[in-house]
This record gives sequence, structure tokens and C-alpha cells, in this order.
Amino acid sequence: MEKTHFFRKIIWGLLLVGAVALFAADAGWELPGFKVQATYERTLSKRYSENMDSDMGDWIDEAGEALNSIAETRSVLALVYLSEEYPVRLEPSYTSDAAVTVLSGHLVNILDVYVDDNYEVWEYVTLYYGPDEYYGFIPRSNLAVSDARFLEWEELYGLNPSRMPGYSTVSGGDGSVSGGEIEMFPESYRAALYALKEKHPNWSFVKMNTGLDWNDVIYNEMLYSRSLVYYTFPDWAKGSLYDSHNWYHATEPALKKYMDPRNGLTEEAIFQFELLTYNEQNHTEEALSAFLNNTFMNDGKPAPGTSMTYAHIFWAVGQDRDIWVSPFHLAARVYQEQGRGDSPLISGTYPGFEGYYNYFNIKASGTTNEQIYVNGLTYAKNQQPPWNSAYWAILGGAKFLSGNYIRQGQNTLYLQKYNVNPNGYYDIYTHQYMQNISAPTTEALSVRKLYMKADALDSPFVFQIPVYDNMPEEPCGDPKESLTVKMSVPEGYSESVVYLDGVPYTAVVQNGEYMLEAPDKNVQTAVVYKYNGSGIPVGMYVWTLNYGGGKYTVTPEPELEDLLTFHGFSIRITGKSGIRFKTGISRELRRALTSTGVNGYTLKEYGTLIMNNSNMGSYPMIKGGEKISTGIAYGPDENGVMQDKVFETVDGRYRYTSVLVGVPASRYKTEYAFRGFATLEKNGRQITLYGPIRAKSIYTLAGQLLDMNSYEQGTDAYNFLKKLMEDADAAE
Repeated sequence: MEKTHFFRKIIWGLLLVGAVALFAADAGWELPGFKVQATYERTLSKRYSENMDSDMGDWIDEAGEALNSIAETRSVLALVYLSEEYPVRLEPSYTSDAAVTVLSGHLVNILDVYVDDNYEVWEYVTLYYGPDEYYGFIPRSNLAVSDARFLEWEELYGLNPSRMPGYSTVSGGDGSVSGGEIEMFPESYRAALYALKEKHPNWSFVKMNTGLDWNDVIYNEMLYSRSLVYYTFPDWAKGSLYDSHNWYHATEPALKKYMDPRNGLTEEAIFQFELLTYNEQNHTEEALSAFLNNTFMNDGKPAPGTSMTYAHIFWAVGQDRDIWVSPFHLAARVYQEQGRGDSPLISGTYPGFEGYYNYFNIKASGTTNEQIYVNGLTYAKNQQPPWNSAYWAILGGAKFLSGNYIRQGQNTLYLQKYNVNPNGYYDIYTHQYMQNISAPTTEALSVRKLYMKADALDSPFVFQIPVYDNMPEEPCGDPKESLTVKMSVPEGYSESVVYLDGVPYTAVVQNGEYMLEAPDKNVQTAVVYKYNGSGIPVGMYVWTLNYGGGKYTVTPEPELEDLLTFHGFSIRITGKSGIRFKTGISRELRRALTSTGVNGYTLKEYGTLIMNNSNMGSYPMIKGGEKISTGIAYGPDENGVMQDKVFETVDGRYRYTSVLVGVPASRYKTEYAFRGFATLEKNGRQITLYGPIRAKSIYTLAGQLLDMNSYEQGTDAYNFLKKLMEDADAAE
């Protein structure tokens, strides 16, 4: 009798989606949309009856029935690997069109099996790509699977790809799948992976091809308080204080260390990359009991509101078909969140919320203890059913974790902290379960202890390990010395660009502080600029920096605020065409700097830097830099002759200028960048401060003056500007 596995799978899938949707409505989260692509319609037995005897056809059909039974009771999850990307095909053939193409490391759910004329095993899968669901075929050899029942089924029916006649590996390297999987990784990953593989031959390592630039990833994970460290971390790892609860913003070196996947390729840390699905072979209640014995969740008494132990609750919840998540992960997560177990969120005694529990700290956020407790317990109280016992709180929290994270592409400890899955349901860098950058590493250690207690470390685990573009050649470690620079944001300033010795760096702004990494230990100054609504610079704030004792000391210099100010451009309308740039300095501040000094600083010189604006991306616009012209308004010129040129005095500020003249018509449309600078000295140490950079072409400035009707038509000035623009157009 023929059985149509694929049709039954689609019906089952629709029923399952409906069931999960009902749960989703209760739990308060939304499922992504889905669509069913074309499916393969022939039954397995019919397919084989064309080319094989009836016994073979019956055997394959029986295998399909057995897999169907497994898939109907749980998700059989796998990761795509051994290829940078892979097309999920509409038919079990390499010539078939693709339903969708996914990157290495993508999560799929196995539904059925097919064997082609060459005895190659294909799995029929469903997967999410962004918000949409797809169905299609992938060769079994391109899937990494750790599900114990699926692997037993494969062995029972002889459908392990390596056992099939004519099998040939798709990997490169040493000619085996295990060797090939490691050679998919960059060279800097391989030594650690080979060492783990040698010790644990059953482990599989899946390259998660993120396609993301390492530096972009670090910058984005530094934003919006996404990355925190506890107060016990060393000073080099702690940025500004996050709140009053002993948490600090992580510095860039600390984030790099914990986010670099290569630092997790050890026996102790590798389980942060484990595929977090339930596996009855490994996830024993006995191992859970042993692990929890020395925690607040020990088996000495029933969990609150139940007659069950915590170990039994985690074990039972993990295998719930709507969850199907590693109970080791659930136990380790609660232990990570609750520590000693003395939080009001799980006491059941918090005033107004007696009898309610929130073990996973879901929605427990705020800037005060009271806000955190009330928000977390309000969420617990409003759930259906309410979280009024340890069982319901752990079950509800596990459903939240499974439905909102693991099944949406954040299916490892690492991805729950760092959402770098470009094909997941949620936008990258958002929807991250925790802010603690060390959580994946510390939870991984707890999970490994659980597997040790279960005597399961040599099971066929699958590890999904991210790879980024442009990573450092070596894994990021503890910095020998800290180069972190932290400064309070001055009132009225909002720009995130900080100029260190005149060179721009993008800082992270957290809790009213700039935080950035200096290029070396020699930086002397930091400057930020303020701009009006039209983008015109209207303010300048200064700090001086000194490196010593393994870190930077930053000193605000409010007396030097607005040392240099921008006062616009003008154009020469007689003689040689030229463009004039005007910089201002306070008359009183200059008088102090040239007499008694300001905070010990005295004025040595000031002037203007000029360069072709097209060179800005390649050369820093600093004094003594390449492609730079320098004009001195105050101080000795190149011949040692003292200069003190004042163009005009307005509102108590001396304005000095730099004029670029003799520009040929072919360069009238070329933008030139201008920048004021001033050199100060204190105790024999000189520093140079820079004003904002402004760029303009003679052609653009002439057009603006004409559009503004600055000169009456027919006048010499009007005709000069008109001729200038005509010459520029003709030269072009």
C-alpha cells in the first residue's frame, strides 16, 4: 500500500503551524509569515518500484514511515554546511531550480527522505528565511544533525550517506566530511577545531557564514548599552557605569575578546555554539539533578508551588513538543540569571505579587530595583496560565525562549547574546536576550558540566560557529594595556565623531559619555564640534590626554572651549581669482595665552591648513601631514619672521584668513578643504588643536553669491563672478 509522505507532511505542517499560532496568541508573540513552495509529489515506494524490486521499495517506504513518526512528534533540526551557501532545491536533483539559497549554518527542519538513482540521500526540509517559510530538498551530506532518534533511524535503515553505495564526499581538504568541515573555516580557526575533533570524533563543526564585517559588528554591538560587564571585571574591560546595579558598559577590547568565536574553541567554552535542541540520549534527569545539587535548585525540596523537583521540571519541559529545547540549556540559563536564587523575582513573596515567579527574568528591565521587579512580575502575572508556580514559570519562560529565539534563528547561546544571523527573523544586532557579554561563555561551562555528569561528552554534537569578514589574524585577547578613552559629553553636543589629535574617530555614546579606542599611547588631545541646524560648526570642546599607569587620563579644558571658530568663506572679485577661509580666536583668550597662560598653556602659533578635498579619505588633515599646505597667521613663518595678521575683529574675536589664489579655470570646480589650527605649549610639551574642517570650490561659492544677489547685475563684481563660472564650464 502506497503512502504519500510529502502530502501528509504538508497537512501535518499546517496543523502544527495552527497549533503553534494558538500558543503564540496566548504567549503574546508573533509568528513570522510563511508560504509553501512547490513540493515533490511522488511517493517513496512508487519512486523505487520503477527501478528496484518490490522488497527494496517496501523497505524505503517503511523508512519513510518511520521518519514520519519521528517528525510528527518533534522537530528534527539540522544545519546546512560544507558549502559557503547552498540552494534548497524544489526537486531532489542538482539540476532543479532553487526554492531559496541559504548561507552555511542555516537552520532547517527535516520532514522526509528521498534516495535518487545514484543512491544519494536527499532530505525534504522546511526552513525560515527572514519572515517566510520555504520547503525543498538538500543532500543529506550537506546537513549536520545531532538528533539521536534521527541518527538511530538512519543507521537502522541504512540511510547514513556514508553507508550508501557509490557515496562520495562533497568536502575538500583531506577527503573526509570531518576534515572538509574544518577546512571550510579560516586558517585561524582550524588548529583549535582539529584539536577538538581529535578528542571528540563525533562532533560536527558548522561554519556559520555571516557575511558581516568584523569591525561593523563590533561597532554595532557597542551601541545602545547592548554590551555590559559586571563590576568584578578588570578596569580595562569597564567603560561607563550602566546603572546602580554594578553593571558597566563593556569596552571595545572586552567585547572583542568575548565576541571573537575563536576564543570559544576550547573544551570549556565550545558549548556556546551548540545547537540547542532536545536530545533524549544526552539530556537525562539524573544529570540535571547532579548539576543542580549545589545550587538553590537542589533536590532537597520540591520547587515552589509544585510537588516536583527542579530537575524533573527542566527535563519534562525540555521535551515538550511545543518547546523541544535542551533542558541543560534551560537549567544553565536559569542558574545564569538567578545565581544564588535570592532575587525577589523568584521569591514568591514580593509585595503585590505574592505567589508569582519569573525564573528567566523575562521583561524584567528598568533603572531601579523596584522597576525591574515590578515589570518582571507583572509580566509573569499577566501570562495565561499565570506563572504562579515554578512549573508554570519555567514552562512559560521556555516557550518564550523557544518560540522567540531558538526557532527564529538564534539557536545557540552565542546567537542569543549576539544576533549576527543575517537570515534570521529579527534584524541583526536586535532582539538579544542578554546584555552580559560573558554570559555565553559562562553558560557554556555550566552546560559542559551537565554533559560530563551525563557521561555524554562524546555524543554527536553539532556546533554552529560564526565567521566574519576582515577578522584580525589572531584571536582577540586581553589587552596588555588599555587604550580606552572616556569623556563626558558636553552640554549641547550631540555628534559621535571625536577628533584625537585632529584625526576623526567614531565614538560610542553611552550614558552621557563618549567611549572609543585610541590608536596608540601617544594621543594628546580630543576635540568635538557642535553644529547648528544647517550643519554649520558653532562650537568646539577640548580635552587633553595623558597616558600612564596602563591607561589614559582625560582632562577637560573648558577654558579652551571655542578656541577656534569658523566664520565662513569669501571670494576675491578682483585680480587673481581666489577663495578666502576665515577662522576666529577670542581676543581675550589670545591675550591670556600670550601672557600669563591658560591652565599652564601658552600660545606658540596659529594658522590654516589647506588640502584638495579628494585627498581627505587617504590622508589625515593634520599639521605636518602629506598633501597639506600650511599658512601661518600668528607665529614665526618659514624664515623665522614673526607674523601677526588680523583680517578683522568682530564680536571680540580676531579673524584671520587663508587665501588660495592663482587657481586655474580647470580647478574652479575642485573642492578644497580648509582647517584652522593652534599650537600650545605647557612645560615644554606642545599640543596642536584643530578647528572643524570645511570644504568649498570657487565655482560653488561664486554660484551661491550670485544666487543670493550679493552683487547687482552689471557691476564689475557681478561680471567677474559670472565670467569665473563661464570659464569653469568651458574648461570642464
